[in-house]
Amino acid sequence: MPLTSGPDLLVAVVTHTLPDTLEPVLRALCADGEDPARIVLFHTGAPSPAATRAVADLQAAWGVQAVCTPRAMRIGEARQFLVDQQRARGFIAFLDDDCVPLPGWTEAALAACAEAERTALVYGPRYPVLGAGVGSLIRAMETRDSRKLALAAAAPQAATTSPRALCAGGNTIVNIAAARELGLTEEMFARSAFEDVDFQLRATRRGWLVQFRADLAVDHHDQLGLRALFRKSLQSGRGMAQCARRHGAEFWAHCRWRPWRTLVAWFAVLAALAAGAVLNPWLATAAALPVVLSSAAHHRALHGALFAHRLTFLLIKPVRDLTIALGFLARYATLGTDRGTAPAPRTPAAAPQTTAPAQAPSSADRAARAGTTTGRPGDAAGRPVAPALRAERVAGL
Repeated sequence: MPLTSGPDLLVAVVTHTLPDTLEPVLRALCADGEDPARIVLFHTGAPSPAATRAVADLQAAWGVQAVCTPRAMRIGEARQFLVDQQRARGFIAFLDDDCVPLPGWTEAALAACAEAERTALVYGPRYPVLGAGVGSLIRAMETRDSRKLALAAAAPQAATTSPRALCAGGNTIVNIAAARELGLTEEMFARSAFEDVDFQLRATRRGWLVQFRADLAVDHHDQLGLRALFRKSLQSGRGMAQCARRHGAEFWAHCRWRPWRTLVAWFAVLAALAAGAVLNPWLATAAALPVVLSSAAHHRALHGALFAHRLTFLLIKPVRDLTIALGFLARYATLGTDRGTAPAPRTPAAAPQTTAPAQAPSSADRAARAGTTTGRPGDAAGRPVAPALRAERVAGL
């Protein structure tokens, strides 16, 4: 049976391009016992007849609600748009369309909301699943150094309040009251990333709590190519600069990445190459030293990986880090001294196109689609994954 008891929780599955990973997210939620009437398929892409048909088909198949933005919106703006439409107090769980909940996610979400009156944000780990694309490989290997996964490994059944780790907006629960008070995002993040981290740190500063739950876990089916990886890297650098300027030491206490390390390493490489060209060709071999140091610094990411994956990581990772660093420096140099003043009062967005399920599927239909013969949450462990999504877990990269 669906888990309908508990706090007022809306689960928004956010999608911009309606990828193949979207339906497995809905399937996993229903298999885990989530009430379809409490699930919103939230389409944030440009309106089109094809998108409308695809949303309607998924809505009819799974018995969920649907909300479509009147125009294409970036993720931060879209989340705020949905919050502005909620008249009741309660919580919204935001799931990206490539984050498939693991069994027990629904129970963990309800438990978190039941205890979270003064908690602005609850987030959980995202376990990477290797997909197609070089970007997917690089980001999957990077997560071996993730503070969130380290927290989950250290206390798999515990909740951590005020964790020293950056949240991941693709698997979060937001307190609507906090989102109304603080605003989920601000204009300065319109062309960058890290708007979710900014909300995390602003909420903490204003006396709200932030919580990490290891049992609020998802599989992250990242499908990032090389070009998209560098585009996201540049956006990440810009967002990090804004967070660093606004939150200072508090941001760096949560972040494991340091731009100056990358810049020093690249300066050493260029200096060695220049010395080799001008003075002695043998001096150019010193350019390999940063590569050796990088291998040592990323030993957890490289440990146990296939040789081809190690080589790809060692070639692409320094360029990705340089892209982040350049984005960071370019944005940081143009910023003022904003230290996180409260956002101006917001005007609620126009009412979205919202459709409730015309006819919810029967429990038997939902169970069949979810790949289980009963509605018990424990049965979700055996849910099937579409063949296109079958991939190695990070442990077997």
